[in-house]
Amino acid sequence: MRYYLIFSLIFILIFLIIFVIFLLPEKEIRIEVGQKFSDKNLLASSFSFLPSQQNFCSPQIEFLEEDDKKFCFKKPKLKEKRGIEVDLTNKKVLLYDEGKLIKILPLLYQAPEGQWFQSPTGYLRVGIKKEKHLSSLFPVIMPYSIQIYEDFFMHGIPYYPDGRRVNSDFTGGCLRFEDEIAKEIYQFAKPGDQVIVYKTFDDLEIKSEFHPPVDYKNYWIRQRFNNPFRKTRKYSGTENLKFDYYQHAGVDLAPNPETENLSVYAIFDGKVVKIQLNDGKDHGLGNTIIIEHQINNEKIYSLYAHLSSIENNIKEGETVKKGEIIGKVGNSGYGCQNYWKVGPDGCDNNLAPDIHLHFELKKAPVLENPFGGKACQRQDGEPNFCYGYTPDYPQKYGYLDPINFLFEKSNKNISTNLNR
Repeated sequence: MRYYLIFSLIFILIFLIIFVIFLLPEKEIRIEVGQKFSDKNLLASSFSFLPSQQNFCSPQIEFLEEDDKKFCFKKPKLKEKRGIEVDLTNKKVLLYDEGKLIKILPLLYQAPEGQWFQSPTGYLRVGIKKEKHLSSLFPVIMPYSIQIYEDFFMHGIPYYPDGRRVNSDFTGGCLRFEDEIAKEIYQFAKPGDQVIVYKTFDDLEIKSEFHPPVDYKNYWIRQRFNNPFRKTRKYSGTENLKFDYYQHAGVDLAPNPETENLSVYAIFDGKVVKIQLNDGKDHGLGNTIIIEHQINNEKIYSLYAHLSSIENNIKEGETVKKGEIIGKVGNSGYGCQNYWKVGPDGCDNNLAPDIHLHFELKKAPVLENPFGGKACQRQDGEPNFCYGYTPDYPQKYGYLDPINFLFEKSNKNISTNLNR
């Protein structure tokens, strides 16, 4: 009788286990960012449904908008555990500490694109901080001011010495926030913190007649066309300040941290007219390809620079098809395969590589500026051709804006109030 009871209990136990595993209906498990679980097994099994959805948000983060939760599942572009990301497309500022996203704050205004003083993009650093900073260009005070690049700052809403706030559509290239938001960023930022200012392709689609030069859905705009670059300091604090700055003649496209596709594509049918190898005579462009296209009855030349490699079948004089792979994204330049870095550039330092495609559209098959001759200056002050940058608007020197030429606005619901 005792053995019969034991076997009966074992049979019931086995039946219950089979029922739980195979017969109970499946239930969808949803996880909210920051949600806490007392059952560790439930937490582990829940995240197993989302193997690729690593959460980069701090459990203590608070969201001002529901849509902001999407940033939790995007790997930081920062190369350091602490720093600030500014997404100009989504108009958000992301504060990271110890590798975790701790704050998502709204950007109020930015400078208009297409101007020499447009808000700078790229890898930057926090410089000086002042609670009340008197502008060197205009008679206004910028509250909670944080220098991010040369004459460009993040700050609250400027006001005149008599206390009157500046009109909302007035900006000289800085990033502006509501005062309380600016104060939060000011209190977080430390001199030397890494800052990345960038745009995304969230509001753009490739025009049907073209192929993107990279897998753009998995890339970000690291440096824009017209982006300001400080060349000299002859005119600081004067109305001629613009002459201290050169402007970016192309666009730099960088892969997202998790991106595996580093292929570079021909944007349109054409003929390879120039291949410049990374041989020390490349003027910093590294491995470079120039393709001639006939577009709207006009010859346009696309330039692809800093390549890590060029496909074996790509030869000068050969034709290529729209969408054909021509090389791989890299950071080559000045004869060095790994020259461009996040920080001081050079072949011999161990800083993080600045992997990106420098892409240009121009009106002649040359590495330098198509028009204008020796419009730039070498370090010793002697006239020189321009490579990658021009001393005035690039259009004056035979360049076209790659983003405007290849892309169009999508129908996604992203605010367009970007240029006030």
